[in-house]
Amino acid sequence: MVKEKEIKSVELDEKSQEIYSRQVMLKEIGEKGQEKLANASVLVVGCGGLGAPVLCYLTAMGIGRIGLCDGDTVALSNLNRQVLFTQDDLAKPKASTARNRITALNPDLTTTVYDQFMDEKLAKEIIPDFDIIVDCLDNFKTRFILNDACITAKKPLIHAGVGEYFGQLMTIIPGKSPCLRCLFPNGVEDNKQKKHRGIIGPTPGVLGSMQAMEVAKYLLGMKVSSDALTMYDGLNLSIEKVDLSPSPNCICRK
Repeated sequence: MVKEKEIKSVELDEKSQEIYSRQVMLKEIGEKGQEKLANASVLVVGCGGLGAPVLCYLTAMGIGRIGLCDGDTVALSNLNRQVLFTQDDLAKPKASTARNRITALNPDLTTTVYDQFMDEKLAKEIIPDFDIIVDCLDNFKTRFILNDACITAKKPLIHAGVGEYFGQLMTIIPGKSPCLRCLFPNGVEDNKQKKHRGIIGPTPGVLGSMQAMEVAKYLLGMKVSSDALTMYDGLNLSIEKVDLSPSPNCICRK
C-alpha cells in the first residue's frame, strides 16, 4: 500500500474556481457542491477497462481523495480499452501507474494506492476509510466480497459489469436498496477456466462514465439509480432499466 497525506477540508481557491467553472455553473452543483466533491473520498477497485474512465472522470470532476486498488500488471491485450496505459507501461502495476496518470491531470489530488488484489481482509480494513466505493472488477467472486464488505460498513457501492458490446450498472445503498446478492441469490458460475470474453473498448468507456456520474450524484445528494438494474446494449445503442427490490432474506436487509 502506498498512502499519501490525508485530505483536509478544502475550499475552492481561484485556480479551482477556473478549473471547475463549467461544473459550478450547474444549479445542482454550485460552489458548495464543488466543495463537497473536493472533500469526498472514493475507492476504485479495479484499474482496468472500467476503472480507467472512472478514475479519469473522478479526477477531472475534482474529487479530493481517490483510492486505487488492483494487483494486476499492464498487458498488451489491455490496451484496446484500458486508456490510462500505453505500451511503455507493459508489466508495470496498474494501480501505481494509473495513479501517476491521474495525478498528472490533478497534482493536488490525494491518492492511496493498493497494489494488491481485493480480498476479505483488505476490504474490511480499507472500505470504512472511504465515502463511496466503485466496483470496476472483472469477476464475481471478488464482487461478492466487495458487496458484502460495503453492506457491513454501510458504504454505497456503484457496480458495473461489461462484456462484448453490453454492460450493466446498479447503485447499491446499504439498508435501502437491493445488492448483488439480491440480483444473484444463488451466486454465479465460476468461470476461471473459461476463455476471456471479447470486448470492444467503448463498452467499458460508456459504463465507467455512467459509474462516475452515479458517484457524483450520490455525493451531491441527487437521486441515484438504486432501485433498478440498468442494461446497456451498444449494438442497438439502447438502455433498458429492470426494476429491482431487496430480497427478504438477503444480508442487505439485516
